Amino acid sequence: MNGFIKVQTVTSRAEIPVSGATVTISTVRPGQGRILLSVQRTDESGMTELVTIPTPDLANSLTPDQPQGWTDVQVGASHPNFDGIVIRDVQIFPGVTTLQELILVPRGGMPMDLGETEDITLPSQTL
Repeated sequence: MNGFIKVQTVTSRAEIPVSGATVTISTVRPGQGRILLSVQRTDESGMTELVTIPTPDLANSLTPDQPQGWTDVQVGASHPNFDGIVIRDVQIFPGVTTLQELILVPRGGMPMDLGETEDITLPSQTL
């Protein structure tokens, strides 16, 4: 089965789209390490194209005694005018499209300001 993810980059709570951001989506597979699934640039609306993510069988998410019923991915974004952001453990469920919003913070504009990367880990589902 597959799940899907689409990413939108915005700035501020006004949700102004950030075009031209580089968005990466990756996952960790046992024995293989981190696997890069997608690298895209956002369009004028701050959106990526839809990405298909392999997921476990839907039955795995229906009862608590089954293995994890989703795939965890890491989503990151960078842009020359904004601090980077990484969100870990974004959960992709079978047959579901996830819209992940990334809020980018403008860099301070000082010549010595190299920017920072915000690193967020999402908690796991308790099904």
